[in-house]
Amino acid sequence: MKKFFALLLTIFFLAAPVHAQDLGVGLEDISAEKYNAAIEKFFNTLPAAKGEYKSNLRPILIEGAMNTETEILIRALKNPAAFRELNYLFVAGTYKNYPVVVVRTEIGVANAAAATALAIKKFNPVAVINQGTAGGHDPALKIGDIIVGAHSFDHTAFRSAYSAAGAGIDLTKQENIGTYAYDEATKKFQAYEKFFADTELFNMAFKVANTHKNFNVVSGVISTGNTWLECIDYINFLNKKYGSSCEEMETNAVAQICQNSGVPFIGIRVLSDNVTNDNRYLPETAKVSQDFVLLVVENYIYDILRR
Repeated sequence: MKKFFALLLTIFFLAAPVHAQDLGVGLEDISAEKYNAAIEKFFNTLPAAKGEYKSNLRPILIEGAMNTETEILIRALKNPAAFRELNYLFVAGTYKNYPVVVVRTEIGVANAAAATALAIKKFNPVAVINQGTAGGHDPALKIGDIIVGAHSFDHTAFRSAYSAAGAGIDLTKQENIGTYAYDEATKKFQAYEKFFADTELFNMAFKVANTHKNFNVVSGVISTGNTWLECIDYINFLNKKYGSSCEEMETNAVAQICQNSGVPFIGIRVLSDNVTNDNRYLPETAKVSQDFVLLVVENYIYDILRR
């Protein structure tokens, strides 16, 4: 009889559902690998560059962290040639008869900074556009909306208030200490709480938005950090204290390197998710950002670079 009841208990526990902690979006979705497999095959078909990059005109540099954030941009290039530097992928070609380089920076602030520094050194771009997907912090914004970053900041660069051992953790008691970049006026590195978009690029983005009404575009604040936040209270805190419209993992690091190098910069992000009002994650919205950015690039070429 004991063996019978033991068997019943074993069957019960095997059949009972496992209640794992709900972490929202699965970690396997962060890099959207299910969307990337076929794209990687496409990248492998790109002809390798022969020799160093040469161009009579300084190219526009466009960045995306993942395959899904760069495929459309690369497919838009004429005569593409792939460069590999420290395992980062750079594809040089022309768009609207003007030189353009697309870089897949990979995910995260260190990768974005490294890829940008390499690109500035190697290609000497006239401007840098960092674009891709982001998670929303503003409940008024919906998936598919585009945020043009008036400025960006690092939401992980803060000094916390003191609390004794055992007192608990309150991340809202903090002071943003910024990230260090070169200041041309003082000729030294100093802390910047925020990095502002280049005025011409910012205005060009909204010229495109006003012309192409199929995009819902807003001016906003892009917050950057090696985090994927799903804590509503903390997201609301960042939105209210710093005006954060969305979060991602690259923009502010790229802005920091561009500040060091004196290269005009702008960050443009499309919402792939917004946990404040929607439980979905749609990485395929990366197409929206790339379509919009190509229009910005086209107008920048004709209105600014060729005027």
